[in-house]
Amino acid sequence: MLAEDLQQLVLDMKREDPGRSAHLILRELELAGRMVAGQASVSSVQRLLHRHGLSVPRMEVGHAARYRWEASRCGELWQADALHGPLLMNPAAGRAQRVIVFGLIDDRSRLIPYLEGGFGETEQRFLTVLYQAIARRGIVRKLLLDNHASFTGYDLRLLCARLGIHLVHSRPGDAPSKGKIERVWRTLREQLIERMNLERVTTIDEFNLRLWTWVESEYHHHPHASLSGRTPLEVWESDAHEIRWVEDHSQLEQSFYGEVERLVRNDSTVQWRGVFYEVPPYLRRQRVRLRYALLDATRICVLDGGTEIPLHPVRPVDNAYRSRATVEPAVSGKTPKSGLNAAELILARAAGKGPKGGSHE
Repeated sequence: MLAEDLQQLVLDMKREDPGRSAHLILRELELAGRMVAGQASVSSVQRLLHRHGLSVPRMEVGHAARYRWEASRCGELWQADALHGPLLMNPAAGRAQRVIVFGLIDDRSRLIPYLEGGFGETEQRFLTVLYQAIARRGIVRKLLLDNHASFTGYDLRLLCARLGIHLVHSRPGDAPSKGKIERVWRTLREQLIERMNLERVTTIDEFNLRLWTWVESEYHHHPHASLSGRTPLEVWESDAHEIRWVEDHSQLEQSFYGEVERLVRNDSTVQWRGVFYEVPPYLRRQRVRLRYALLDATRICVLDGGTEIPLHPVRPVDNAYRSRATVEPAVSGKTPKSGLNAAELILARAAGKGPKGGSHE
């Protein structure tokens, strides 16, 4: 039995640092010379802490409280994430690469607006998946993402500002905040990815075919306990009137373009994202606006008034053989002669032979 002064000290130590265990408290008291080894047991300290409400089965310090929550309507919030899949041959790279699946789920219904496997975990790939999701399932109001570079780029922020989408990023290392899509990834792994026969699934197209077959024929029609036994498709369809559907798909495509201002160099080139592009020579040393496709890095043009001039990367070797000759202005007929020459007029005035003061007689 601990003396009253030691009991109070134990309670004060626990309140000072809730992460202290009963074993650590005893050890610190021994090291400080406040008690000898074996004077009290760990269980006696635990009982003391429990009587004063300072003992829990598991104490998490510095963590935000967790609550079960969901969006108020379909299309209100989508969660997005990337899943690392199997190794498949990438023809563009000429070697096997890890498949990266980008996907989104609707927080309210758990429906998957779109997902797709591909090579590379980049912002451009995520924007491609987001475009397909919006075109099929409407314009979401909020996106919940983590802090990976593919979810924090300029192009994504620009697009969301145009479409009225509010971006929300989870805190670093806080995976449970996106628990719904993490649960979908676990189901996808257990039911499909880990059971794929990679002797038959050898291309990314074959992979995506099985991915979407599972989504449309299994996942969307499977009752969820968290949805009171309803399927994701049933919940989605019951809330269809709340969704911001795309009314003009051509306007949606225009939203997936960006513009940026750049200065054209004296060698008729402009740099954009590490690549030099060739610009018409008459735009040298001028500030121009570049228009580029968010979904295709190779589609870029310069705006000259209302005209879009497509650009291509500089080919220095080819340019070594291009003519540098200037084009003289075309002249038709005889050139008129005015008879006036500054050098002769100045000499004539100095000799007193020319008109003075600009008067005419």
